[in-house]
Amino acid sequence: MGSNETPAVMVVRHVPEGEKHIADQIALIERLRLMGLPTEDAQHLLEYFCQLQAQLEEHLCRISDECELGLRDKQGNLLPAPAAMKR
Repeated sequence: MGSNETPAVMVVRHVPEGEKHIADQIALIERLRLMGLPTEDAQHLLEYFCQLQAQLEEHLCRISDECELGLRDKQGNLLPAPAAMKR
């Protein structure tokens, strides 16, 4: 996270980056397959990328929901819990 980058901005940036990594990995696997080379390791990496992507997308949804509930500000920073919630 950059010095001025909020959690929400970071996640919004990471989601499309993750999508690109997945697309690149799928293309690499296809190239390897066409060349008759083993793809098992590349396939495992793709599965890992897909798991990470699911986590990023879940995090983005959670931040969005928290913003709507007033738990985060519009920049995605956590707001202090109301006194009633601290008990």
